[in-house]
Amino acid sequence: MTPTARRTPAPRTPPRGARPGRTGRARAGGPRVPAPPASVRPLLVAAAVSAAPAAVLLLLAVAPELQARHEWLAMAASFAPYGWVAWLVALVLVLAGARGRTRLAAAPLALGLAWHTAMLVPYLPAPAPATAAASPSASMSVLELNLHYGRADLRALATQVREARPDVVVLAEVTTANEEVFGQKAWARMFPYRAGSAGQPYDPATGIGDSRGTLVLSRYPLSATEHAAATRFTNLAVVVELPDHPFTLVAAHPVNPEYGADAWVNDAEALTRLALKHDAGPLVVAGDLNATAEHLTLRQLSARAGLTDAGAGHGWQPTFPADAWYPPLIQIDHVLVSREFRTLDHHTIRVPGTDHLGLVVRLSLG
Repeated sequence: MTPTARRTPAPRTPPRGARPGRTGRARAGGPRVPAPPASVRPLLVAAAVSAAPAAVLLLLAVAPELQARHEWLAMAASFAPYGWVAWLVALVLVLAGARGRTRLAAAPLALGLAWHTAMLVPYLPAPAPATAAASPSASMSVLELNLHYGRADLRALATQVREARPDVVVLAEVTTANEEVFGQKAWARMFPYRAGSAGQPYDPATGIGDSRGTLVLSRYPLSATEHAAATRFTNLAVVVELPDHPFTLVAAHPVNPEYGADAWVNDAEALTRLALKHDAGPLVVAGDLNATAEHLTLRQLSARAGLTDAGAGHGWQPTFPADAWYPPLIQIDHVLVSREFRTLDHHTIRVPGTDHLGLVVRLSLG
């Protein structure tokens, strides 16, 4: 008998379009989301690294009470506006590197960017109100500057003063050497009235400076001087006898968070209590407040004393640091005003020798 030939079954051809290596087990388990290609994983990691500080800065801005827990948190909150850039970078990286469902990670990043954008709206310049052309019943101007341990170039400051012609000058970190200059005839003719105190001169050998001195120079008489209680630097209130429109000026210089979160909060609280004693009438608080618009201390002072920043609507004008190779990054110098005032002009000035830009603010009162 002839043996029966055995037929070898032909190999099964995979359906057209099927991917090699796929089996029925893959189909049974449902579609699998492929892992991101190795070439885009660094983009996703970079997005996460960028989003983390952005989230922290946003949290410190929306929950400012957290800033009082540690000086590092308070200092970090100074840079809250820059979180917007971090959100944007993270979002772009995710959109560039994500594939498939991983693109859903863009949603919270877009939300964070939108939230941060809304927070920055007050920094944008606003059109002048329709009443800007109206003649105010009274107008006055304030120049504010931190002298950086008295090291600012007072000749350059005198030039700025002659150009701006302020009615009141508020100076922080004034030393006894500065005070002698301000007592000279040229300064005394411009500002015959003074109030405040002076610290010790800067010692270049040790690099030690005295921040305690705060001084008010005025074209108009000053009266009713009062100091804040238990602050490390001088914070004082004076009445400026502007003809027919006297107002209270608080020359402010609370400590910065580097002195510790408790000292930063306590100094700001003492300054707020001083301002509240004079909030029944026209009130100006001017100086190096060592706080940005996002800081807990400035928010509490403004809210409790009914003050607004005179620079609102005039664009973002950072004032510190002014002695670096890069431009100033944060605004810690402010002129705050009560509802009786309207801002006519608000701009910064530069004086060599100090690490702050100064402010010149022209106000109407009436």
